[in-house]
Amino acid sequence: METNNSNKIIPNLTVVSSYFYPKIGGLETIAYTTAKDLHKSGKYNVSIITSNYDGTGYKKEIIDGMKVHRLPISFKFSNSPINLFWYFTIKKIYKAEKTNLVHTHSPVPYMVDVAISAAKSMGIPTVATYHSGSMKKGRFFIDIVIGIYENFFLRRMLKNATQVVTVHKAFMKNNYPEVDYKTSFIPTGVDLNRFQKTPIDPNKKIATFIGRIEMSSMWKGINQLIPTMALVVKEISDAKLQLVGGGDALEYYREMSKKFGIEESVVITGPKYANELVDIYKGTTLVVLPSTSDSEAFSVTLVESMASGRPIIETNIGGTPKVKKKKKNGLLIPAKDPKALADAIIKILNNPSYAQKLGDAGSEISKDFSWETQTNKYDNLFKKVLKI
Repeated sequence: METNNSNKIIPNLTVVSSYFYPKIGGLETIAYTTAKDLHKSGKYNVSIITSNYDGTGYKKEIIDGMKVHRLPISFKFSNSPINLFWYFTIKKIYKAEKTNLVHTHSPVPYMVDVAISAAKSMGIPTVATYHSGSMKKGRFFIDIVIGIYENFFLRRMLKNATQVVTVHKAFMKNNYPEVDYKTSFIPTGVDLNRFQKTPIDPNKKIATFIGRIEMSSMWKGINQLIPTMALVVKEISDAKLQLVGGGDALEYYREMSKKFGIEESVVITGPKYANELVDIYKGTTLVVLPSTSDSEAFSVTLVESMASGRPIIETNIGGTPKVKKKKKNGLLIPAKDPKALADAIIKILNNPSYAQKLGDAGSEISKDFSWETQTNKYDNLFKKVLKI
């Protein structure tokens, strides 16, 4: 550890995430924002270890004052970047950064497992944040591999961590009770200065999905949304479905929209960042997340939606029900039920005053999820681990 001019101890914190900013996703947003805020606070010297997902070889750069080590990828399995030499490289980085504490973000496997193993071999304490439930995707071969990983390798990783953080308490407690004694619940945060409540335009009838649009992320439920929208349009002819996000499945869903004869009612925007994303929330009537898998934990999108004053529709699966508050801020429906989903969308789109009431309630509830609150929780946990 280092000291500043006031002789205050400044720990060297190394954050490990398979992907990191500027790659956009829920986990990546949390990893980046938490690391940035802790570094900016002056309480930690933060460095990052991640994969060089859009290039080749090793790359080092500075982002918001944090040193970012991007490691080369040899190959990918599903969405997991892999390099068999990372264990040794990560140990060298820990030594160079004089790392006192490692904070990992998963569920994307391998890099985090290696990072915790390397830290343990060097006597460096670790905090492992697991942002998911089960990663199984309903695809036979991949689910067999994921099952092996979750039953053996993930279990070992969680045991090896000094402390565990979850955003899905039920999943962790039911599947890994042996680490319950060292597990904390810290939900997703939201930037309340950036995402602020605005009135809902009663003349618009737009339902929006925001997230990864990838073949490996079909559990996000867009393939449920397309047939759902066909039902909605029969009832509300000028209704629109807006799909916001990037990935390799954009064309797949364009073709699916044509198949159901609703291509004019489905708008695929591609990824949106910064103020563009803020404008997306301002322009929509509601935000929908029809996940079909326990992989959905505690959605960044839903919390941002609430902060923006937009009602949410989500499925009763994974950790997302934790975002709902007794029907005050949105509707909770069964997973894989296009009819129930369509009824929920129609109910909100057809009732502007009801939509506004839900949005207003969500805006109030979102104050419990400010980034400042969540970052302070991590700060307190890190101090506990470091005994400072």
